[in-house]
Amino acid sequence: MPRAQAIDTSVGPIGGQALPEGVMMRRGQSWGAAVRRQDGSIGTTSRILPASLNKWRTLPLVRGVMALGETAALGTKATVWAAQERGDERGDGYTRKGLFATVAIAIIAVVGVFGLLPAVLVKLAGIDGTITFPLSEGLIRLGILVGYLFLLGRSPQVQRVFAYHGAEHMTIHAFEHRVSLTPEHIRTFSRRHPRCGTAFLLVVVITTMFVHAFMGHQSWQVLVVGRILGLPLVAGIAYEAIRFAGRHQHQLIGRLIMAPGSWLQGITTAEPTDDMIEVAVAALEATLAAEPLAAAVTTAPLGAVEVAR
Repeated sequence: MPRAQAIDTSVGPIGGQALPEGVMMRRGQSWGAAVRRQDGSIGTTSRILPASLNKWRTLPLVRGVMALGETAALGTKATVWAAQERGDERGDGYTRKGLFATVAIAIIAVVGVFGLLPAVLVKLAGIDGTITFPLSEGLIRLGILVGYLFLLGRSPQVQRVFAYHGAEHMTIHAFEHRVSLTPEHIRTFSRRHPRCGTAFLLVVVITTMFVHAFMGHQSWQVLVVGRILGLPLVAGIAYEAIRFAGRHQHQLIGRLIMAPGSWLQGITTAEPTDDMIEVAVAALEATLAAEPLAAAVTTAPLGAVEVAR
């Protein structure tokens, strides 16, 4: 089976995310997106990122924080483009202002609800053991994450996004294994992928427990400041772990690291249809098509170069 073959590391890391009725992918400085239009055709766009930030994208730990920021920015831009390409004029949430507000609220929620709230609850409960405090905090954080994703997935619209998420992963697997990008070949691969953002969040939860276990008992001031300022460090460590697992996904160590995230992806991915896989392939091809442009342009503002079809 193709999935048992070693990946071709020369293709470099490639990632992406699902969009409403579409997929966005990125490799290096290039990214592309594809969406199924209401008339059944597929629209695509290709763009490049500024080369001025390349040195930061290669620094261990720092590149994890960079990846998070750029993923949020690209996801917002791609979602706006996809809604406009489909002609979804009625959705207020797909305006630039609406999505900017959504991202801002999401950041506040991540820092407040996901990052700080579990620690506050455990502190108020009077738990202060070196092991029991971070363990209890981590379990609450895990419950928030799993519960949110489970409730989110009950929406039929979100289920379609989850299916596009599965198509994205399967297509990336096929590309990394140098398999023909046709639905029948792509379907031989798992819809779970070690570099998934969902897996990243779960690794963040686990990493947080280990990091905070070394901090010992903390005052309220240190607790609040540490949980907020410590998020970039935890995100950087988790990102490195995910990259390592992706490079060793067919080895025992890679499978162990990705096991919890793989389980969680059972919630956030669904089996795609062939037409969803076709959209994911179109997004990958659009990304690869932008690479000659990325190589030719040394410095460009975000989104300054675009090829739309």
